[in-house]
Amino acid sequence: MLFALLHEPTFLSKCRRNRFPNHVLGYSPEPSAQPAPITQGSRSKTWATTVTRIPSWPEEARPLRKRNCISFLYTIGDVLLVLLPIYFILLGVAVTTLNGKRTKGNAFGPKVESAMDLGPTIFLIVFAAISGRSMKMIARYLAERGSKLSTLELLMASQSVWGTVESQVLMQRLTLVGANLLFLWTLSPLGGQASLRLMRRDNRAAESSTKLRYMSICPGSAMWGMATTYEENGKFADAAALYSAALLAPQASKVRPQDPWGNVKIPSLEAYNLSKSNSADWFNLPSRISSPEVYSSLVGLPLVGLPPNGTSRFTLETSYLTVDCGPFSQTLYPSNISSNPMHTNWTKLEELVPGQVWADKSVWNPFEPQNRTTIQDPGDGVYLGRFDAFVGNTNASVLDRGNDTVRTHRGLLYTSLYPSGDSENGDFALNIGRCSLAQSHAEAMLRCDEDSCVTEKIRKSLSDHRPVAYTSLEHHLIMYGLAQNFPLAVSSSGAFSSATERFLANSSSYPFLQQNGHPTAKESYVDLSVVPPDVFSRRLSLLLNTYYQLSIRPTGYFGSLSTNLSRYGPDTLPSTDLNAYLPANLSATSHSIEEWWPPFRDLVQGTDAPFIGATTMGNVTTVEEIFVCDFAWLALLFASSTIIFITGAIALILKRKTVGPELFGFVTSMTTLDAMERARLLKDVEVFVGDVHGEKDVGHIALAAGVSVRKLERGRLYA
Repeated sequence: MLFALLHEPTFLSKCRRNRFPNHVLGYSPEPSAQPAPITQGSRSKTWATTVTRIPSWPEEARPLRKRNCISFLYTIGDVLLVLLPIYFILLGVAVTTLNGKRTKGNAFGPKVESAMDLGPTIFLIVFAAISGRSMKMIARYLAERGSKLSTLELLMASQSVWGTVESQVLMQRLTLVGANLLFLWTLSPLGGQASLRLMRRDNRAAESSTKLRYMSICPGSAMWGMATTYEENGKFADAAALYSAALLAPQASKVRPQDPWGNVKIPSLEAYNLSKSNSADWFNLPSRISSPEVYSSLVGLPLVGLPPNGTSRFTLETSYLTVDCGPFSQTLYPSNISSNPMHTNWTKLEELVPGQVWADKSVWNPFEPQNRTTIQDPGDGVYLGRFDAFVGNTNASVLDRGNDTVRTHRGLLYTSLYPSGDSENGDFALNIGRCSLAQSHAEAMLRCDEDSCVTEKIRKSLSDHRPVAYTSLEHHLIMYGLAQNFPLAVSSSGAFSSATERFLANSSSYPFLQQNGHPTAKESYVDLSVVPPDVFSRRLSLLLNTYYQLSIRPTGYFGSLSTNLSRYGPDTLPSTDLNAYLPANLSATSHSIEEWWPPFRDLVQGTDAPFIGATTMGNVTTVEEIFVCDFAWLALLFASSTIIFITGAIALILKRKTVGPELFGFVTSMTTLDAMERARLLKDVEVFVGDVHGEKDVGHIALAAGVSVRKLERGRLYA
């Protein structure tokens, strides 16, 4: 059977050579006669055509097409087209090199992302170009070697996704070739999406540890303060200025987890009734604190060594002063002249409330005996034992005497002036509060996001076993400096309560009188007796600790702290920080202050460290943005790109082996039947593109079936 350019289907068992190769088969080379005119009223069902001479039509037999510069350029284009899938393979390789890499400072990553954005568009175009052209090349190759008509029709119809699907439906038969073609074209949209979804950005948490230093508020710091601030009134002006700044800060700053300088505050155990608990469990603090009294101090602990990025979690230990005050007692202000109630009877006032701030006072030690001036002499045997117990030397023989004076809590007297009776006549009274002084040892768990820190949990310290009854105020120098300077930290020259007193009366209001004109006495003074004792105790503890922390080392709050951790001394726990600064043969927990003070003083006075730094280790979780490769999409892209590359390469090789001319459009569209209908009817007919005149000197190329066909040969002449 032979298919030629016929207007209607014809089955031939023998081929007739065309004597006029320059004309269409069946027509003479000369123009045909004009058709007879059609009579009016009749409808013509035929028509005639005129065939003229076609310029450059080959007149003689000639060999198959030879390669020339045009075919060479086409070959280069085909090779470049086939190589385009390598771009997507390299894109996948680039993504794998970026997998897990940080996005910050990575200039290559954004370029890959830009290439990915173009991927779906480029991939679909490249896939369609290679696949469509490859199907045609493969069909030509198979046709020269003999193939079923259905196979050729499927290959020629599969120039697009829809064409592949449509051909399967119209053929009404699913073959292995058809299934493979469907699979091949399915890779087109999948590969395009894979190129877009290869990589994404995600966050990765990296765990590490780091050493941190923080201000110790324990024996070593107290001794450091004695060697600097308290000796010869060194730094009280600095402490007063910082105390005023903390006290006068906005309410929002007072309840924040950090002080105005960014130091983290530690809540008190007493605020949550944890001071008397024996539980070792952590107490979870609320995320929002509404009142300043919850904290142990208005100023926090300076931290050094926090990483600039990430979240740090660590624990630290600290100690702070606590006072437990009973109800206030009231008494009239002692006066020498009845007509002038404020003309003070100093003798009577001293009997009522002995203190260091009265106008007639001279410098003297509030603890007897008087005139005690040396630092290593805190007092007689009783006070020496109490101070040694404070630093951790609980084996001192003085503590074993059974003396109640040794074991009882130190008493603290707080007095405040307020108007009583007819205030217009100048009647004033004293609110006298008697408090018990102690200290608490706490352990806190903190979280810092970069340099923004908050205390999340607290509990009683499990490592600091020093008795709570003894404080740094056991030493006369510290007690004297605190008693004399703390009440006057915020000076008041007028006749009204100080800012400290106003805070003790109401911690949520601004601690200064804000009123135009002349206020009355009741407006100028606050009556602290109306404050519940437990609330007053927490407020007084808060302010007392604030001033004490600032006084022992105010330089720690000046900012610009060195990041060189070695400047803050040897690594140590707060409870034993003194021992880190003593020679190996001395220990504060086993020797008296009279023995270890001289070497300690000589060491600390030669250093410029802002404070004694306790040491803790922090776990740092750094969250960084990274590139993440999606390996499922990567595998799909590699598979799609590799398959279309192999398909194109094979088609290119087959094209090289194909010697026949290109004659495929619709394989079966040369008859009056519908193309796909005829293909379905002839689906099992095996056809060849070959030489149907193989026995002659000049061959003839045709798509044939049922006749002898000679393979096409380069160098042979064909008509």
